[in-house]
Amino acid sequence: MADEAATGPSQSSSTQQNPLSKKLAKILETNLDNDKDTLQALEVLSSFLEQNTLQARRNLRSDLEIRSVSLNQTFLQCVRQLAEHVEGLKTEVTVMRECCDGMQRRLAEAKDSTAGLLKETADLKHRARLLDVSSKAVDAFLSKFELQPEELSALKGVQREGVSDKFFQAVARVKAIHEECKVLLRSSQQRAGLEIMESMAMHLETSYEQLYHWTQGRCRAMNGEVPDINRSLRRALEELRERPVLLQYCVDEYSAARRMTLVRLFLDALTREGSSGGRPIELHSHDALRYCSDMFGWLHQAVATEKDHILTLLPDSPNEKTVTMLGTITEGACHPLRLRVEQVAISATESVTPYQLVNLLRYYGSVFQTLLGSLAPLAQTIFDLQELQSKMFFNLLNVQTTGIIDTQNAPSSSTLAPSGAVNTTLALLQKILASRDMNSLAHNNQEQDLRRVLSTCLDPLLQHCRDSATSLGRVEGMVYVVNCLHVVHNTLALYEFTESHLEVLDSQVRGNMDAIARELALQLMRTAGIAEFYDKHAHSQVAAEDVQSLLGGCPEGLTNLIALPEHQLLAQCGLVASAALRAEVKQATVEQFVAAYQTVYNVVAGELGQSDSSRYLPYTPAQMKQLLL
Repeated sequence: MADEAATGPSQSSSTQQNPLSKKLAKILETNLDNDKDTLQALEVLSSFLEQNTLQARRNLRSDLEIRSVSLNQTFLQCVRQLAEHVEGLKTEVTVMRECCDGMQRRLAEAKDSTAGLLKETADLKHRARLLDVSSKAVDAFLSKFELQPEELSALKGVQREGVSDKFFQAVARVKAIHEECKVLLRSSQQRAGLEIMESMAMHLETSYEQLYHWTQGRCRAMNGEVPDINRSLRRALEELRERPVLLQYCVDEYSAARRMTLVRLFLDALTREGSSGGRPIELHSHDALRYCSDMFGWLHQAVATEKDHILTLLPDSPNEKTVTMLGTITEGACHPLRLRVEQVAISATESVTPYQLVNLLRYYGSVFQTLLGSLAPLAQTIFDLQELQSKMFFNLLNVQTTGIIDTQNAPSSSTLAPSGAVNTTLALLQKILASRDMNSLAHNNQEQDLRRVLSTCLDPLLQHCRDSATSLGRVEGMVYVVNCLHVVHNTLALYEFTESHLEVLDSQVRGNMDAIARELALQLMRTAGIAEFYDKHAHSQVAAEDVQSLLGGCPEGLTNLIALPEHQLLAQCGLVASAALRAEVKQATVEQFVAAYQTVYNVVAGELGQSDSSRYLPYTPAQMKQLLL
């Protein structure tokens, strides 16, 4: 064992010292997959080692040496050829260098000879750059402060070519340049700024003058039924706002043209058939109300149409300007309208139609005052016509009422009914009040208008009733007046705004009824035989002999009074037309008589005693009231 242990290390040591063993161990340890050089060498070796035989492996070294020699010879041949080419290239480079040296010498000589020219050229290039910058600055200045040829042509060609968008663009350009010149005035270029500003101002004034003449001509031509208002005209008027005087001249031309057109169309509507087949307005001249209504209705529609045209032409104009233009346009229609309305007013023979025309004129007067203003000629004309028609209406109403009253006979004493004048006048008043258009009058105008109409009709009528009552007896006259007042009251109660007159009538009726009751009560007292005693001793002491002398016939009188039938007891009271008023008069009469009888009864009973007073006054006041009612 010891020997084996001793020999083991020696064998291992000899193995480690053997080179072949080292190589084999190295080869065995080599990983060919990661050794690219070895793989590449084996790949080359496989290209010419056709067979892996023993002889081939023995001749491998010699084959490799032969192959190496062949490759070196080939490389040498290539190097030799390369050297020949390099030598030729060296010769050519030498020749080229000689040429370059010659050229360099000539360039140096040329540079020496052209140094002045190059300097001058450089100076010229520098100046050219400066001039180019200046040219660009001038071009920029001119493009900003000078009009282009096409812009000048657009400004000067208005009369030849008309107004177009190019013109307005050129005008806007002139304004912009004029505004930009203010910047120059604040810089060192004040002279240029003043000159350019003056030039632009001249261009602008010329442009406005041409624009004004063109617009004036177009406005003067607005004489068709529907004016041709295009975009160019609206823009021209909008531009002329910068020149208010010129704009006003154009507006005046438009208003004058439309005024003539409106007059022509109005006359055509009066005398000719419309384009839609409408009949001429004057065909209805026999019907005064429709005739005037058609004329005012046509003018109302025409004013609304013209207002639309004005708002289309001047969309941003203030309302005052629109109203002024409408007043000017409608001024031409005033004369023919006035002539026709005055002719209608003169031809009226009865008061209802004039009153309807007054209401119609008042209504359209307020309408046109709202549309045109109170100072417009058409509104003033309508107000003047209203005043004229109103005067003629009240004159005619006064004449008609007076004529009715003057032609009537005295009232009937048997019925005491209102006379024919009262009924005829009230029938006329009803026609007038029924013809009122309540929608066409303001509240104040309605009340004021009605008050004047009622005063014109009723004042002479009521005076006629009072005058007619003088031909009757005292009580009969008052009953007649009450009947007339009652009929008038019932008539007015059907209409609005008559409250004040109704109150006056009520007070007059009440006053007459009180007077009738007093007179009838006095008649009853005389019939009963207590009137003289009441007058003398109602508020004083009485002697027994006076009672005998004054009330001696009282029992017989009271008996006769009670025995009278009702229609004879208060005969005049039965002629009161109203049952309610008749009952009130009877009640008041009996109450006044009973009050007087009560006074007499108390005086007599106090002087003679209750038992003795019954010889003269057999009935108590309560019994008398019961018997009379």
